[in-house]
Amino acid sequence: MAKQLTSEQFEGLEEMLVNLEDEISLKENGKKMVPAGSREHILNLQLVMATTSVNHEYARIEYEEAKNLERKEELMHYMAECRGKYDEARDELSCINPLVLETFESELAMQKQTTMVHYHA
Repeated sequence: MAKQLTSEQFEGLEEMLVNLEDEISLKENGKKMVPAGSREHILNLQLVMATTSVNHEYARIEYEEAKNLERKEELMHYMAECRGKYDEARDELSCINPLVLETFESELAMQKQTTMVHYHA
């Protein structure tokens, strides 16, 4: 025998679902929860992209100058990790706001070109 639910049993259900959706949309950032797609979340993704991009570039420069095979392997591994983290942040940002991603990547490329000049003696 099926039990019939009354309208009183559904009171507050909509509010509960909204709270659940809010909780699902929160992105964990260390110990602090940041709403997915919020300004802070986007800035965090951009920070990851900028940091890993610059770290990758410095590792690439060191790789070119390294003579030790073991050091070159370490740098290859490190560059792969940087690239993976960059791609994860990029993919997430492309889902949240593709226009912000496009603008940020062009600014990042320009900044790297103007600031990361490497001179050979």
